[in-house]
Amino acid sequence: MKKIPKKIWIPVVLAIVLIGGYLYFDKENVSVSVGTAPKGEKVVQVHEQTKKVNREFSFSMSENDIQQAIHNMSHQKVLADKKWGALPLTPERVKRLLQVVETNKKEYENADIYLNILKSWEKGDFNYVVMNHNAIWELQGGTVGKAYSQASPEEEMEFIQENYDVKQ
Repeated sequence: MKKIPKKIWIPVVLAIVLIGGYLYFDKENVSVSVGTAPKGEKVVQVHEQTKKVNREFSFSMSENDIQQAIHNMSHQKVLADKKWGALPLTPERVKRLLQVVETNKKEYENADIYLNILKSWEKGDFNYVVMNHNAIWELQGGTVGKAYSQASPEEEMEFIQENYDVKQ
């Protein structure tokens, strides 16, 4: 059996490592579209790969991590004078967080709050997203950045384009 020359072997291994790293760490890449809600209003729809979300949101998430995830996702849908952190609010993330909270609800002091928020988001109901944001913000001891209004679809799209790596 012939031995593969190093001149060929090293570039092949390097290419495999680079491609694997890109696929593993490319968790911010999301796709965005604008759809129509049942009442005729425009809604922004964001999606991403479920595998990436499952790796990011493990079943061992702390309660603080759950709060921060919900808080950062709500930033996409609310207006506030200051916002720190952004995480795409996608059906994939909402579904996974619901699984994590359901699994650990006896361990989370505020599990009912998280479940109420996530279940409404799972249904596409963002009518209370300002209250959702502010409930988490208060649990975290917020003093600056209280949400005052829901973002319009145009404002939400602007936030998405400024904060996420969006596939066109």
